[in-house]
Amino acid sequence: KGYFEDKFLQHFVTKRAKRSPLINRGYYSRVAAFDLVVRDFLQNGKDPKICPLPVRSPENELGAESKSKVNPNDHQKGSCAQLKQIVCLGAGFDTTYFKICKAGYSGFRYIEADMPDIVRRKSHIIHATKELEKFVEISSVDTNDTKEDEESDIHTPTYHLAGCDLRDTKQLDKVMKECGADFSLPTLFLSECVLIYLEPKFSTAVIKWAAEKCRGGGGYGRFLCYEQIRPDDPFGITMIRNLESRGCALRSLKAYPTLKSQIKRYKEAGWTFAESQDMNTVYSKILDPKDKKRIEKLEMFDEFEEWHLFGAHYALTIGTYLP
Repeated sequence: KGYFEDKFLQHFVTKRAKRSPLINRGYYSRVAAFDLVVRDFLQNGKDPKICPLPVRSPENELGAESKSKVNPNDHQKGSCAQLKQIVCLGAGFDTTYFKICKAGYSGFRYIEADMPDIVRRKSHIIHATKELEKFVEISSVDTNDTKEDEESDIHTPTYHLAGCDLRDTKQLDKVMKECGADFSLPTLFLSECVLIYLEPKFSTAVIKWAAEKCRGGGGYGRFLCYEQIRPDDPFGITMIRNLESRGCALRSLKAYPTLKSQIKRYKEAGWTFAESQDMNTVYSKILDPKDKKRIEKLEMFDEFEEWHLFGAHYALTIGTYLP
């Protein structure tokens, strides 16, 4: 539909579903928000003066060529200065790594962790797709592991894909060690509609674990999380019912139902400060106005009441750790 550019998505999602303009605009907001935070992190790193949710501009898109001073070909040469790292928790078939490589960024380590069965499927697609292999440097894959859950893990100079149950932080520690994670580096954690499906004790343990990694390593950190909020009004009740009917229980939602409870959660977990905004605010005040005008012309849209209800029930939360 032209809402955003992602040439890599076709390799992971083969069937194109016909979605309503409301859903398309919602996906755009979600992708645009994550892209701007990732790019801001790569460009600005550990400057605490940078707003956690910077205003998006046409130059602040992962589809655009990077103006970073680092050599954009470093990742192709197998050389990485390892100046920063990104840890994607519950990565699924996310394509962010490939997008930032295409944009010309280098000097980073990218780690993806998810359940072993998801990792096996993603690893198989990467191995079978030359375009993806090129960015992952598949020739550098460590194939010495023989355990079943490790057969599909990928470890290269800049990219790591590893199977892990996020409910087990000791297992997370083991995976981070295998991936060569260095938490003295500025680190961005990403979690997109993942922790909400865990029981509160497990989801909060992951947030606390990430803060402890930054504190223990002495590095600057951010934790970007996108998930549902406000479960108790009519829209929220319907949202929960629909997801549960498909076997998707939002186990942490009732424990952290509001923006204030999300902020409190991150601060109590050890993050220096936190910011949480619903997607109405993200769309209206943070995303680039010129780009919004562009996507608003793509198809007829008359679901304004539903759009604002939808935006009020999803939130973007950022925890920041300052050493």
